[in-house]
Amino acid sequence: MNASEPLPESIENSSESQHRVRRTFATILGGLGVVFLGLGLISLVLMSFVSSPNAAKSTVKSALAQPDVRDVIADKLIEKLQDSADNDSEKLIFSVARPLIVTAVKEKLADPDLRNFAGDVAATLYAVYIENAPAASVDISKFSDATLEAIRAADPSIPKDQNPKMDPLKVERKPGDADIKSIRDMAQRGSWLFVIIGLLLQVAAWFLSVATQWQRTLRLGIRLFSGGIIFLGIVLFARGRIPQSSTENKAALTAAAQFITDPMVTRFIILTVLGTVVGITGFVVNRKATPKVSVIPGN
Repeated sequence: MNASEPLPESIENSSESQHRVRRTFATILGGLGVVFLGLGLISLVLMSFVSSPNAAKSTVKSALAQPDVRDVIADKLIEKLQDSADNDSEKLIFSVARPLIVTAVKEKLADPDLRNFAGDVAATLYAVYIENAPAASVDISKFSDATLEAIRAADPSIPKDQNPKMDPLKVERKPGDADIKSIRDMAQRGSWLFVIIGLLLQVAAWFLSVATQWQRTLRLGIRLFSGGIIFLGIVLFARGRIPQSSTENKAALTAAAQFITDPMVTRFIILTVLGTVVGITGFVVNRKATPKVSVIPGN
């Protein structure tokens, strides 16, 4: 058979069938890769909040930067102090002008020193319960002192001898407590495994494709862009639904949902932009590389 002679129809059909199978597998693997990559990015964001004592401290400090979160914490602090009061006169302090007192405490919780102290408490709790550090006693009177200072700023008539205290917080693991450290480590490994699987599936889709290099680039960009848009929509939908899960503290839930999902939104916007850049690059270069057929009049 001469090189210039066309291939038999059966061979052409077989070759086309093989190409279809490869294209199908490449499409499936590429889509699965985007799914694994998106889930891995979400998991990594969630783990970043609780990956270490320092991360826990940073998370608490950032949470206290949210006014609605401080509002809930201030209300709980007042409730805790009211329960620890020794007599009815002290309890009366917290029942009179409660909204004014809560507002004053909320503003006090915005103090950088107090937020840093709250972060230290969170880091200690994390170290004991997750890192299996020795038991510790945490003096949280700084919270009560700051709370009472804010209360007296709101109502100077409150006597200084009426000064309820919060007992130190004893932090210790008990026999039979769940091994949270192992769960955390497994979750961290799983998060990175999802990302790695997602990248490997993209590599497999690239080499299975029968298209040219720049057509593959275009398709990779389309996958990344589509995945970024889809996961961005899922995250924004979840952000809107979380506050509706409870009839109480909706403002705090909204603030917490935004605090948690903001890093996810950022990552999926980056993924979308990256997909756009990759796709446009593949489209432009592929178009330039495609030979143009000129038609000569009269032929």
